Amino acid sequence: MRRMGALRATALVVVLAALMFGLGVVFTRGGPVTSAPPAGRTASAGIPATGTGQDLGAAISTLQTRLRRLPGDYTSWASLGTAYVQQAAVTGDPTYYPKARGALRRSLRLEPSGNAAALTGLASLAAAQHEFAVSLGHARDAQRINPYSAANQGILSDALIQLGRYRESFTELQRMLDLQPGVPSFTRASYAYELRGQLRAAEAALQRALEIASRPSDIAFVLYYLGELEWNSGDLEAADAYYAQGLEQDPDYALLLAGRAKVAAARGDITTAVQRYDEVVRRQPVPTHLIAYADLLRSLGRDEAATRQEAVVRATEALFEDAGANVDVELALFDADHGRPEAALRAARSGWQQQQGVDAADAYAWALHVNGKDRSALGYAREAARLGTKSALFAYHRGMIEKSLGMRSAALASLRRSLELNPQFSPLHVPRAEAAIQELASR
Repeated sequence: MRRMGALRATALVVVLAALMFGLGVVFTRGGPVTSAPPAGRTASAGIPATGTGQDLGAAISTLQTRLRRLPGDYTSWASLGTAYVQQAAVTGDPTYYPKARGALRRSLRLEPSGNAAALTGLASLAAAQHEFAVSLGHARDAQRINPYSAANQGILSDALIQLGRYRESFTELQRMLDLQPGVPSFTRASYAYELRGQLRAAEAALQRALEIASRPSDIAFVLYYLGELEWNSGDLEAADAYYAQGLEQDPDYALLLAGRAKVAAARGDITTAVQRYDEVVRRQPVPTHLIAYADLLRSLGRDEAATRQEAVVRATEALFEDAGANVDVELALFDADHGRPEAALRAARSGWQQQQGVDAADAYAWALHVNGKDRSALGYAREAARLGTKSALFAYHRGMIEKSLGMRSAALASLRRSLELNPQFSPLHVPRAEAAIQELASR
């Protein structure tokens, strides 16, 4: 399974800002790493979002109509910019990012001082594009104007997490909980626990969020991450149940369908898995989904179809880059797994320079490994494990690095741990982990 870390860590940003501006659009969560982003944590520059584009389209149309009548309404320009970022999340279309930037910049030109709404919107845009240092700067500026905004506080916490500044991030998250103990803050708390390997506490925080959630889209959102916790622990039945319940609440939430697709694949129901992935990439053609589908096809020996999907991945990532999104970490993993080691290393090095969280460390480690630089790779693999994150992908990467270094016992332990954490974590890597364990055990 692919990384979701940055993806989940930026996801809630857009809607928090939107809620602050009164758009009434649905929110998505900041979150982890354990799928790999997350994530497991990788993740793509596209932000997962609940709900459909229809409501957002109506909100955007209303704001545009208002701004034609009242072009000096800087608050509405800020709201419009935030809505564009969310529309990019829902549709997977990064061309909304330049529109968002234009609207938010216009808001600031109209009201350059005291305009916390526009600054928070710019912070959310930068986070969506994985420009976390930029996001942090805008969020800090907004915080100085309005230190009581839970929305901005969440964006601030997310940026610090992706920059690897975890202690600061958790402090800012606690302030968010103090300001507004709602679904956005509890889902972020869940991620913080998950990063530290405290899965029971992570689940408890999500259950608290589920108790508070009232709108179907919010409920579906929380159910998705409950499903992810179960998936990352290898419980297919529980994961699928959460994904299915979420789709009952919000049938348009593509991540829930992607969850059901990977469960079907893990169960060996290939026909259903392929049908579901076809629908997922049609609804939300972001790199995360495209890569997962391509990897499944490759694992099935459907090389021609996999190659087509991989070509779409590269074209899509180019679109995100053209729209100003930073996809280095995601691109590094993809290139490392698909025969482009030098490109992977360039992307991973760039990603590490900009992010320095555990996901970026893992991607750098893996890119170094496929380039034969295992001594350096091991240091970054250890860095990826510094919080105690229970990630099957992290463990697999570390185990393969240790194997290359002749560290038989350590490699066996890491590879076995990857399969203990999630026996179905990747259609590509699980067979390789199993083969490596067999080889090492026979020595």
